[in-house]
Amino acid sequence: MKKLFVLLTLTALTLALIGCSSDEVSGTSENGKTSTTEENTENTETENTENEEETKDNKVNVEKEEPKESISLEITQQNEVAWVDSIGTVWVHSAAIFENTGDEPVKIGEAQMNFKDQEGGILGTETWLYAVPDIVLPGQKAFITESTFLDGINDPSLFKETSYNFDYGKTGEDPYLMETSGVKGFPGDEYSPYTVTGVVKNTTDKKHEFISVSAALYAEDGSLLGILDGSVDVGVAPGSEAGFELFYPEIPVEYGNQVVSVEVLAYGWDF
Repeated sequence: MKKLFVLLTLTALTLALIGCSSDEVSGTSENGKTSTTEENTENTETENTENEEETKDNKVNVEKEEPKESISLEITQQNEVAWVDSIGTVWVHSAAIFENTGDEPVKIGEAQMNFKDQEGGILGTETWLYAVPDIVLPGQKAFITESTFLDGINDPSLFKETSYNFDYGKTGEDPYLMETSGVKGFPGDEYSPYTVTGVVKNTTDKKHEFISVSAALYAEDGSLLGILDGSVDVGVAPGSEAGFELFYPEIPVEYGNQVVSVEVLAYGWDF
């Protein structure tokens, strides 16, 4: 009887030990699986958050990018020459063509010409000069010109070149360009070596009290010889037209027979 009781007791202890071992193994296995799943979930959430932040950054960068404005005005042609007139005065004529090489309209302010000698020194200057027209649309031109005598100079070979000082900026103003027709040019004498005539028409929707007109004179090879300047000093109503005659400023006498083509620009303005 005692033997049977001992046997049963041993059997019960053995089964109890086996049960405990099974619980410990099951617990370890479940904890391992739970830990692995949580780590994977955290990694996935972190990656998604980083991707969202990168996407936001990219969107912000795209939104901040704005089209760049190109505001540019260049002198594409110029010519200057010095000569002695019949009474021994040394004159200099300077002319230049501005071109809007940007993609925005620009307004040209006051310009200055500097007449330089062979060493880069200054023989004289001219200020309060304005282009025609003073507002230049993209791809279009403006002319500027002046002639003056050089004080204290009796040798035209001392003159070398003209430099320009001018300012400009973007504008939204209307250039009030005028239409020209019937343009003719013909040589004259030593006092008026060349004259340009024609008709200017006010194609804008307002009356203009003053209309500035400028004519570029070109040689056979297309190079710029000089520019004549003038104005229509009577008011011109919308749709109306007026004649013009240009013979100023002074240019060398020989230019009169070298002109092959003429280009005229005109614009209206008011005080």
